[in-house]
Amino acid sequence: MVCNWRLAVPFTVLLVGLLPGCLLAYQVTTHDLLTPYELLPVETSVGQQFIVGELDGYPEMIEFTVSEAVPVTVALYSLPTTTTPQLNTIMVRVLAPRGVEEVARLNAADVTWEPMRDPVSRLRLLAGPALRTEVASGTYRVEVSTPENYGKYLILVTAGEVNTSSYTATWRAVRDLYSFAGVSKLGMVRTSLVYYPLLITVLLLGFGYTVWRTRERVPFLRRYG
Repeated sequence: MVCNWRLAVPFTVLLVGLLPGCLLAYQVTTHDLLTPYELLPVETSVGQQFIVGELDGYPEMIEFTVSEAVPVTVALYSLPTTTTPQLNTIMVRVLAPRGVEEVARLNAADVTWEPMRDPVSRLRLLAGPALRTEVASGTYRVEVSTPENYGKYLILVTAGEVNTSSYTATWRAVRDLYSFAGVSKLGMVRTSLVYYPLLITVLLLGFGYTVWRTRERVPFLRRYG
């Protein structure tokens, strides 16, 4: 039986409404250094970006550039641990022809690290200090460190006005986060990459079954089905 397209249109609209937004990128970049103090360029145009890394005896630094005055969020996260994270960071603006100007410092001791779930990957994280401010056009650097410069860290960088509830991710981005956290890839069934398609499949099967069971009792379906 082939269902009439007039039935398919409203149902398709319903399914599209259930899908997560896909216009804003969610990216994960691993900070793998070849030399100490090597800068990691970060692309801010993607929307929301996690930078993940592990300190190995010295601070690590990322760099990003904005072409106009925009609101920027720089936030520190940590994997769940039995002790309070000691992550600190400093954000500076690069001046021409040389030198830097401090914008802000984020210290682990200044906040209470709150447990949370990343809304996309569904991983458990600890949310630490965050900077939310508007910055002028220019190049900025963010350095992350601990007293002994050891341990894993996550830095979230968001530039511009964005709706984080509309983020989707690629399999690669979520996989990279799970790999960084040391969590089995089987745990990815918790992400929207899995449960949204499952929900849509269940709805499609339920809709098809309902149409099939009622095709003889509903005149419209008997005529156009």
